[in-house]
Amino acid sequence: MNLRDFRIGWRLLLLHPAYSLVITGGLAVGFAACFLLFGFVDFCLNYNSAIPDNDRVVVVKQRNNIFPRPEWEAWAYLPLRDVALASGMVEAAGIAKSIDAPLRAGNTLRALDLQAVDPAFGAMFAVVALQGDLHAALTQPDGIALTSTGARKLFGADAGSALGRTGNIGGTALQVRALLPDPPANSTQLYEALVGTGSSAWRERETAFSEWNRGSVYLKLKPGVSMPALTALLQQASENSAQSQRMRSVGANTLKGRNVSDISLLPLRDAYFDEDLANTRNAERYGQRASVYGLAAGGALILLLAVINYVNLATVLTLQRQREIGIRKLLGASAGRLARQFLSEAILTTVLAAVAGLVLAWLLLPVFSDLVNRPLDGMFTVKRCAAALAFSVFIGLCAGAYPTWLAQHALPGAAMAGRGNSETAAGLWLRRVLTVLQFSSAMALSATALAVGWQTSFAMHASPGFDPARLLVLVLPSYAQDTPPDASFIEQLRRLPGIDGVSTISEAVGRDGFKNTRKIRTSDGQEIPMEAKNVSAGWFEMHRLHADYGQSFDPSRDPGGDGDTGSVMVNAAGALALGYATPQEAVGKSIATGYRIIGIAPELRFQGLRTAPKAVIYFIAPASVLNIRTADGLQTAYDNIEPLWRRHFPNDILELKTQEAVLAERYATDARLMRILAASSAIAIALATFGIYVLSAYSVERRRREIVMRKLYGAGRADIALMMTREMLALVGAGAAVGLPPAWLAIQRYLAGYVEQAPMGVWTLAASLALALLVALLATARHTLAALRMPPAQALRN
Repeated sequence: MNLRDFRIGWRLLLLHPAYSLVITGGLAVGFAACFLLFGFVDFCLNYNSAIPDNDRVVVVKQRNNIFPRPEWEAWAYLPLRDVALASGMVEAAGIAKSIDAPLRAGNTLRALDLQAVDPAFGAMFAVVALQGDLHAALTQPDGIALTSTGARKLFGADAGSALGRTGNIGGTALQVRALLPDPPANSTQLYEALVGTGSSAWRERETAFSEWNRGSVYLKLKPGVSMPALTALLQQASENSAQSQRMRSVGANTLKGRNVSDISLLPLRDAYFDEDLANTRNAERYGQRASVYGLAAGGALILLLAVINYVNLATVLTLQRQREIGIRKLLGASAGRLARQFLSEAILTTVLAAVAGLVLAWLLLPVFSDLVNRPLDGMFTVKRCAAALAFSVFIGLCAGAYPTWLAQHALPGAAMAGRGNSETAAGLWLRRVLTVLQFSSAMALSATALAVGWQTSFAMHASPGFDPARLLVLVLPSYAQDTPPDASFIEQLRRLPGIDGVSTISEAVGRDGFKNTRKIRTSDGQEIPMEAKNVSAGWFEMHRLHADYGQSFDPSRDPGGDGDTGSVMVNAAGALALGYATPQEAVGKSIATGYRIIGIAPELRFQGLRTAPKAVIYFIAPASVLNIRTADGLQTAYDNIEPLWRRHFPNDILELKTQEAVLAERYATDARLMRILAASSAIAIALATFGIYVLSAYSVERRRREIVMRKLYGAGRADIALMMTREMLALVGAGAAVGLPPAWLAIQRYLAGYVEQAPMGVWTLAASLALALLVALLATARHTLAALRMPPAQALRN
């Protein structure tokens, strides 16, 4: 290949602008999709790669078996750090404990991801200060270290001069003693600010270890240390702790011989794809290898579909250039010379498309990052862009191989006589197979996208058990729950204009992050754990709910909702779990000293449609989640509440959401999956449309004499139209046979994650097939009309 070959290729692109635009555009979309999806795969596969010896740095996992729904968490008892250090099996150990409080700079409050960590944290995670002294920041009680992002959040445009400045958290002044780089986005432990475990800002520092509180515990194992041996040591320490002993004393019946808490060690190298963590309520933070590799396959598939289109159209153009090829062969052009020319044209096209694809990917990166819910800002590097361009050269060689083969096998005599403008039967069948692959992929993706979208819409609009309209959710600061400012705030909130009611609950309906378990005695004397919800006496009334049997809590007996009436309510599942034959039988029965079941609560979807209803018991007790009924919009309500909030909680940020938004949070992952599939299916359908458009154009060109002869022998317009569409419909049918069965299996696997499914049937498959047929008919309409209008004399003369 030389510059002259590429110059000829450039002229040909300019000579056929429509061809150039369509081919380059299709390939650009393929390259953009491939670059984005493969960049995301690289992001996932290299999780925690910036941590030295990430195979020896482990996080302690814990599963609390006393809970009704025990799940693995990357949290563990903080004193296990000291147990590991005393064992002599670790080089270093440290904790990271989130401090849920905003920082103040001047009059502005900012929510930062603030972590209390040990001084060993810096060395373990290879954190090097850009400015200042990290060790001083983590050892001084008034020290704090900010990342670049944290400094910008707290000090705005003055972030560069943040070193030495002062922030405030809960009335405690902290001096910025170090500025840090942002941690890599693909890290398990993220943070925007760090303080030491002895910091005055960490209120729990005096009791966190003595009371066996939990947080992230990181250990760096010595080379050759047995991980099972260290796990067993930590497990024994956990079971012997005072915390576990207390839990065992009240949960022996539940545990049935199991550990109170299971302990496991997870290397950070493997943390992102850990199956235990990926199947929990925090699954959004983790990934599954099958899903990640599936996205990689999707990117490769989109690029393949675009390449197929290029091969199809390049083949048609090569057949149209038979006279040119014949003349060049007669003038002495060798097979190698022709090969270099055609391959140069293909490489030029793919490189130009790759450049356009990189620009398109850069423009779409914010949207794509939102779809996959991962920060991918660092995806564009010189190395990756160079690799993408090198890959485009390889794609050009592969895509240009078949047109080059056709050019080399063209016979000069037949080409000059106008009889060489058709390919072999094998070549024609190859392109038909490629078109079938395009349509099968498009139909599979569109059917799956429709199914996911339908189920997600069904789940998001399923009733949570009450009407969420005009309800707002406000979470009080955790320290305020049992204090007078809390009760005073609620009372004053009730008197604000536009507020029709205020009630409290320990966890908003639609969220699943707070586990409150109570031991309840059954009718046969056994004790079982049940999920407990603390509510104010007026919670059910404000939500316009009534007991299924018996009666609801009476606000008139406890208007403030902060007293204990001795009355409880259970849902139907709770009544059955307590051993009663029917929910009605439980009404009026005593379950423990001083508690009596006064009614059966209506079923509420605390966990959504993915989980069957659980046994729940409701107590009248203080709670930190406020439900507010108002006719005002969200912004108006915020403006009315914010001054009151600022007077009572000046060091906390007001976060107000609609109940509908809280319910939608449960299906955010499904909504993102739906959008990814919809975008992928739209691209695949567009590429398949162009593919069958090209094949239809070639079919008319190849069969023009047959069309004319049929006309001369009396074939009508309907006969010609049927002849032209029969082949295309057969290809769509073959695509359906190939693509729809795997789509059906994928849909069933997805729906298996729901205990309640939308009425689906096979309509998504039928809709996908109908869409493909419509697209095929529209794509072939132009060439079908051309065949109907074809003048017999011109066709016979050519």
